[in-house]
Amino acid sequence: MDTLLIIRQNYSSFTTVEKKIADYIFEVGEKMLVKSAQEVAGEIGSSSAALVRFSRKLGYDGFSQFKQKLSASYAAHVDDEEYYKEVNDSETPTSIKNKLKVRVNHMVETTNSALLDDEIMEAVSSIDAAENIFVFGIGASSMVAQDIFQKFSRIGKQVIFIQDAHLFVSSLSVSNKKTIFIGISMKGETKEVLELASVVKNMKIPIIAITSRENSSLGQMADCILHSVSGEDYQMRNAATMSLMAQLYVVDILFYMYVSEHFTESYDKLEKTRDAIKLLEKKWQD
Repeated sequence: MDTLLIIRQNYSSFTTVEKKIADYIFEVGEKMLVKSAQEVAGEIGSSSAALVRFSRKLGYDGFSQFKQKLSASYAAHVDDEEYYKEVNDSETPTSIKNKLKVRVNHMVETTNSALLDDEIMEAVSSIDAAENIFVFGIGASSMVAQDIFQKFSRIGKQVIFIQDAHLFVSSLSVSNKKTIFIGISMKGETKEVLELASVVKNMKIPIIAITSRENSSLGQMADCILHSVSGEDYQMRNAATMSLMAQLYVVDILFYMYVSEHFTESYDKLEKTRDAIKLLEKKWQD
């Protein structure tokens, strides 16, 4: 398997030292291939033993084999590296399509690696048990909150999506049904989301976080974390497009898993909503 891809897929699970090694690899590129373990360790401020452990964790016998496989990976990606860069002033439709294809594929790979099956099933169980689902996000994340509202409302779940924080808390405080809160923030540090999550926490309401960072402020308040990873945290500049797509991708996984667990009931309700929409469209045409 591609060594660079293996590093990217496992990045979110690395220790601090391992992330330091990975960041160094992406920063210096092929220049690292001519360096000894001692030289690399000295530049990183770590040890040769740490490099060996890092290599073995990724499935290699040692640092030497790791460098061999990494060299092959660089050779294979020589044409792709341009596609990880931001848009410039000499693009063509083909180059933009290729750039987005590479970055979307990379986002899917990294999110699949970071998003654990147990996390998905825990969130599905929480949504199943809830009578009210309150969702909140700011900016691009508000589009994700709206997507949750649209998807789960169509299969009969009561989803409350309110952009005004005061109205949100007011509705939440008088809810007498079993409730959960889904907070959405890519880095887990969005001020408005954290303020609402703090209020929700005081109300003893379970929190599901859709975020890329488990140790973020939102992640630490959450009862369940759904990891959405844009894949651009350590090599490429941040792009709101990839972050948004990662969050929407996680919502799709969550929704389809819920539908699979409640297939007959969900299918019947989807049919009812589809028929109602067709009837409405017919009324508009008449």
